[in-house]
Amino acid sequence: MPETILITGAGGCIGAWAVKLAREEGVPVVAFDMSPDKKRLELLYDNPEDANTVLWETGDIADAARVGEVFAKHRPQTVLHLAALQVPFCKESPANGARANVLGTINVFEAARKNGARNIAYASSVAASAMGREQWLETLYGAYKICNEQTARVYWKDWKVPSIGIRPSVVYGPARDQGMSAAPTNAMLAAILQKPFTVPFRGPAGYVYAAEAAAAFLRAAQKENPEGANVFDLNGEQKNTEDIVEMIRARAPGASIRCEGDPLPFPSDMSDAPLRNHIGNYPRPPSLAEGIQMTMDFFTRRKKEGRLTVIPAKAGIHTEPAEKQNPPRAKITANLKQINPPPISDGGGWGGATQ
Repeated sequence: MPETILITGAGGCIGAWAVKLAREEGVPVVAFDMSPDKKRLELLYDNPEDANTVLWETGDIADAARVGEVFAKHRPQTVLHLAALQVPFCKESPANGARANVLGTINVFEAARKNGARNIAYASSVAASAMGREQWLETLYGAYKICNEQTARVYWKDWKVPSIGIRPSVVYGPARDQGMSAAPTNAMLAAILQKPFTVPFRGPAGYVYAAEAAAAFLRAAQKENPEGANVFDLNGEQKNTEDIVEMIRARAPGASIRCEGDPLPFPSDMSDAPLRNHIGNYPRPPSLAEGIQMTMDFFTRRKKEGRLTVIPAKAGIHTEPAEKQNPPRAKITANLKQINPPPISDGGGWGGATQ
């Protein structure tokens, strides 16, 4: 019988994809999220009512008693921990960021240890790769993720709790709608809805399709005979954001999509090979161009079904006059630095781990 997996941050982007993919594989899933809102999971399903068949527990990841209660009730053999607050939220409230991202992760590891879970996969971030490197932007979010990685090392050393941390770069695709690095996906959505959109950064980044990220996390959680506290990069395909914009325009002629500003201040050239060597292969699009096509085809289908009729303001789709849609580059750069955006969390929204 397949092992039960507990997925925290199930309401986020990667979390929603992980729930859907695991269920398609016949894996028993227990979803855990602060909110009962399943809007991202509903969007992914052709029949949104399928989301209501998921075993869904709610609670605060920083509430040790509640986390322990869920573990004791369901006794998951494997854990996928994605719940987190993203970069802007950590900067706005450092204490709340630490409470969710540091204390919450400790609660998951402790509950897993006490209830006999055999393996934990958890979301770190490319923001962790920037810490201690002067050419990149250091953030509280990145600091919290480094703390998570060190916590995992101690849980292996002291109690032999195995884990695999994954540092995703920019996650894109259906259900990615929160965080600065969601802008490329929101640009794809805007193109389908025939709305103007400006991505507030340029330059290179690693782009990971959302379903690919979720599949990698699931493979990590399900790894047989895990040992140690390993951490790996998940970079996807490196590409300049300007090229992403051109790919979107090519697939939606006439779309008013552009990009301005500085590059994302995080490394973009890491290798996925060590992760694949450790956990085995996992599905991915043949190319970034194919992933963009898949995303835009998905949005086109949902538009025809009338399921993209409401666009949250946070999606960033511009409806202002043209002169306001494209503020001077200096202003965009200042905004980017102000909120310190790292690349995905739904984790943190999508699932909890995206910026």
